[in-house]
Amino acid sequence: MADGSRDISRRLNPADKLTEDLLIEILSRVPYKSLCRFKCVSKQWRGIISHPDHRKALPQFHLHDLAGFLYSSRDRSVGHFSLLRNFAHVSAGGRPRIRPSLPFLPDCELFNLLDSCNGLLLCRRFETFGSGAFDYVVCNPATEKWVALPGFFSKMQTARLGFDSAVSSHFHVFQFMEDGAADANADTEDDDDDDSDGHVKGVEIYSSKTGVWSHKDNGWGFARIVSDSKSAFVNGFLHLLAVESAVLAVDVEGTTWRVIPMPDDEDALIIDVDYGFIDLSRGRLYLANSDQHDPYKLSIWVLEDYTSEVWVLEHGVKYLNLFGVKNVQLGHEYHIVALHPQQNTIFLVYGHDKVLMSYEMDSGKVQFIHDLGHDSLEPYLPYVPLYSEALADWH
Repeated sequence: MADGSRDISRRLNPADKLTEDLLIEILSRVPYKSLCRFKCVSKQWRGIISHPDHRKALPQFHLHDLAGFLYSSRDRSVGHFSLLRNFAHVSAGGRPRIRPSLPFLPDCELFNLLDSCNGLLLCRRFETFGSGAFDYVVCNPATEKWVALPGFFSKMQTARLGFDSAVSSHFHVFQFMEDGAADANADTEDDDDDDSDGHVKGVEIYSSKTGVWSHKDNGWGFARIVSDSKSAFVNGFLHLLAVESAVLAVDVEGTTWRVIPMPDDEDALIIDVDYGFIDLSRGRLYLANSDQHDPYKLSIWVLEDYTSEVWVLEHGVKYLNLFGVKNVQLGHEYHIVALHPQQNTIFLVYGHDKVLMSYEMDSGKVQFIHDLGHDSLEPYLPYVPLYSEALADWH
């Protein structure tokens, strides 16, 4: 009898007495890594943590910690220009356990980095070296899980990734169909060739929920995507820069297309959109470019009202204060690579040795982080660890 009582007591779990509301309140106060481990406590806990209605209440690690940048560089130590993948740390906290070479991917040397979004990476995978045929792979370096998207392609179109685990566990890949897109070339890491900046005819959108691609005709009208434009995924829309001095947006269904004009009052004109930059920070869309009235100054704008498309000048800084010299050009001597997702900080790559540096807009502090090397190549992809394995079709 006593032995039976002990067996029953061992099976009783005090956590089972907690109501769902109280459990959510407790879980909302734990670190994200612990939250992921708590999925193993019971089916009830896993269901509560994974439920879409609870994602905004529970901690999301990727919203807080920019760990660093993934990038490629040419390896001149071998007979041909082979590519190496590297990682530059920027976080003051613990370093994430990732392997930038992505060795968990099959034939990992045949992958080109394309885009990153909230912890996931989008890559092109070529059949063989020099092959013109490729497919797309999405992977999570933190968990080393990956999935290959269906279909093979031969044209180097602009392709971008949309993912927000606070809204959905599913991701979307956007491949824009452009006039003049170049044939694929496995020997280059460049995201988009110079010939691939033609007019957009439509978009192919892959949904990890349905597992298929869908085609939608261009809803922007006359539009060309800026070559190598960084994308920003917010409110279920993918945003990119247009050559026609506008921000282009399309939703994950391909049913709603928006053209958001650049700031257009006399004190807010933007020039040189070919080298402009957009990014998401603290839930808002930001735009950075050379100041129209002062070519030696960087201006940073925020889309204060998304509905009415009102841009507000957030910050300006002289190039002399950034680099110690004033005669530099955005897109030539330096590139903007990211805004911190939760801080008023911008990251740049500068000079012949391609130095990764940061600029804190509030304090005006400039910090030189790491020499990436003159053989390093764009894109420099911001990376935030995501320790979730929510997608069922990961390998």
